[in-house]
Amino acid sequence: MQAPVLCTAFFLLFSTFVFAGPGPTSGTENIPKLMTDSSLVCKGEVVEAPEMIAAPNPPTPRRTATAVVHVDRCFKGERPASELVPVLFDNILPGGGTSLGSMYAVLRKGDYCLYFLKPEGDKYVLVDDWFGQLPISRQLASDSAEDSDPMHQLEMDLKAGLTDPERDRVLDSIRMLGNMRHLQSKTVLISLLDSPDALVRTYAYEAMLRLHDYSVLPAVERWLTAQPSPPAALFLPRDSLFLMQYKLVSEISAIRDPSYLRTMDGLLRLPSPIMRRDILQGIRSIHSPQGALTFLRMLDDPDTDIGFIAMQALFELAGGGPIDWVPSFEQFRDNPTYYAATCREWWQANHSQKE
Repeated sequence: MQAPVLCTAFFLLFSTFVFAGPGPTSGTENIPKLMTDSSLVCKGEVVEAPEMIAAPNPPTPRRTATAVVHVDRCFKGERPASELVPVLFDNILPGGGTSLGSMYAVLRKGDYCLYFLKPEGDKYVLVDDWFGQLPISRQLASDSAEDSDPMHQLEMDLKAGLTDPERDRVLDSIRMLGNMRHLQSKTVLISLLDSPDALVRTYAYEAMLRLHDYSVLPAVERWLTAQPSPPAALFLPRDSLFLMQYKLVSEISAIRDPSYLRTMDGLLRLPSPIMRRDILQGIRSIHSPQGALTFLRMLDDPDTDIGFIAMQALFELAGGGPIDWVPSFEQFRDNPTYYAATCREWWQANHSQKE
């Protein structure tokens, strides 16, 4: 029988992404792509917008309402002389409102956001229904006539936002700095790694990981291993710090450099099976023979999903091929001890030299 290679996405259904709606995970905006896709990128306040209307069947075509944004700063494109930008959006929504993951981009009077826009006729539309508008601090960095790089201008404004008196705007600034994917300087972020505010500190950890600066991994590992296991259900914002455990594990599981396997292996001690699954899938995706001992150990994990992942990872390291005892997931789940022992014997007999 040919050894199957189980799709990683099957197990990711149980991962951090259970907290998202049907679209992309909140807070994972790709700012360089948004910047590239936009003709006009600015931040400002919605000063005019129609009220929201509930309807069982929203009209087609969409985006029939117009909001007016008063611009404080433009990072890309020409700032209008009037400082007013008309933006088309949906004000007629299905069922009476929006929820996390809604496909309808909504602009409300008083909103202050960063807008990624493209022209449509004599007005603009958001380039992305999910991430085309992002809450941002009103704080402005000093103007520099010599700075023509829109990404650097945005970086400086986000750093100015770290002094915002509203904690949520500070957290937005940290998250978006990480989602810039590259910064001209990380000094301000590094200064937040010792913040007495645990949520600020963990947001800074996440931002550094998203910037592929793994110097924070020892501190992240210490923090994660010291935390209690998250409850079965999270209620935000109360449980924001618990959610950060999942987010940090998700970032670590995305590492593909085998030199960090030791740290990833250490995090397999975490009590949460969801987190252990993510980390083990990350190790599996590195596809390094150095992971074999980890997979052999995790065959006996009390979570049978994890044991099955470990078995699949060993099949992949072996290069597949005919194996006459390969179980289905249901068979493994019904008798994990037997199949873990069988897999270990098969590996030692045929592939132990790779460890």
